Amino acid sequence: MLFAQRDPIVPESDDQVLVVLPKSFLSNRNELASLREQLNADPENPSLAADVASKYLSMGNRTGDPRFYGYATAAIGRWWDAESATPAILRLRSKLKEKDHRYDDALADLQILLDKAPSDAQALLEVGNIYRVQGRYDEAIEIADQIQTVAGEVPAALCRAPVMAQMGKAEQADELLRQLLPAAKENFPTTLQFIRTIQAEIADSLGRNDDVEQHFVDGLSVDSADFYLVRGYADFLLDHDRADEALELTRPHTSDTGILLRAAIAAKAMGDTAQADRWADELEMRFKEIRLRGGQPHGRFESRSKLHLRDDPESALEIALATWQLQKEVRDTRNVLEAALATGDARAAQPVIDFLKSNQNQHVVLAKLVQRLEATK
Repeated sequence: MLFAQRDPIVPESDDQVLVVLPKSFLSNRNELASLREQLNADPENPSLAADVASKYLSMGNRTGDPRFYGYATAAIGRWWDAESATPAILRLRSKLKEKDHRYDDALADLQILLDKAPSDAQALLEVGNIYRVQGRYDEAIEIADQIQTVAGEVPAALCRAPVMAQMGKAEQADELLRQLLPAAKENFPTTLQFIRTIQAEIADSLGRNDDVEQHFVDGLSVDSADFYLVRGYADFLLDHDRADEALELTRPHTSDTGILLRAAIAAKAMGDTAQADRWADELEMRFKEIRLRGGQPHGRFESRSKLHLRDDPESALEIALATWQLQKEVRDTRNVLEAALATGDARAAQPVIDFLKSNQNQHVVLAKLVQRLEATK
C-alpha cells in the first residue's frame, strides 16, 4: 500500500470549514487533465512535459501537498538526468530538487542553465536564494552583484536584502527595500508579495513587532492563502501568546503540513489537548507517507513537532541538527537552540552559536536563546 489509510475527518457542523482550496485549483486541474492527455499522446515532447510538471509544481505550492511534486518529477522523468535538457526542464528539475532539500543537485542544474545563458536573471536569483538557505552568504552577495549588472537594482535587492539581514545589516536591508519599493511597484509588481515577506522577516529579526504584524496583514490582504505568510504570521502570534488568533488563522489551511503544525501548537497552547493530539497524529501520518514514497519529511517541521507536541526533545535536537547542516534559515537555527535548551545540551548547539556570531546575526529571539544556552555552561 503506497499511502497509509487515514480516518475520515468529520466536521462538527455543516458550517465548519475543513480546508480552503485556492480558487484556481479546479481550473488548473481541468487544464492539467488536457495537458496530460496531450503528453500521453506525445511523451517525447519536452515542452508538454514541462507544462505538465509546472502545473503540478504550482498545485503543490498552492495546496501544500507534496505528492504534487512527485507527479511533477514523473512528468519530466525522461529528462531527469539529461544535461541536454531544455532550459524549462532544467529550471523545473532544480526547483523540485530544492523542494526535496537537495540543494547541491539543484545548484548543478542551475549551473548547466547558466553555462548556456549566463545573464539569466531568474536562474541567478535561484542560485542566490539557495546560497542564502545554505548559509553561504558571501557567495550569495556575489550573485546579487551579478544580478544588478544584468537586471538592475530591484531584482538584485531581492537577492541581497535577505542575506544582509543575516549578516548584521538588518537595518540597512530594511532601508534598501523601503527605497526600492516605488520602483518595484512600478516595474516589478509581481515581486511586491515577496518584498512584504522579506520586510516582515527583517522587522521580526529587529523586534519591531508593530511593523511585523502590519507587513503580514498587508500581505495576507492580497492573498489570504499565501502559505508562507500564514506560517510566518502564525509563528508571530504564537510567540506573542495569541494562540487563539493563530488557531483561527491556521485552521482553514491545514492541508499544508507547516500550517497544520502551527495549528496543533496553537490548540495545545489553548488547552485543547484532544485536538492538538489529533493534529499531531495527522502530522505523524504525513511524515510516514513521505517516507513510504522514498522521501524525507521536512526536518524543520518534524523537529518542532517532536519538541512541542510529542515532548521528545532528544529526537527534536537530533533532527534539528541534521536539518541545520542542510539549511540555515532562522527557523532551522531556532529549532536547534530551543531543542538544545530543552535537553540541557548546550554543547550540541555550539556550531550554530559560532555560526551566528561569525555572521554578526542580529535576530533578537535567536540572541536571547543563545544567552540562555551560554548561561547554562
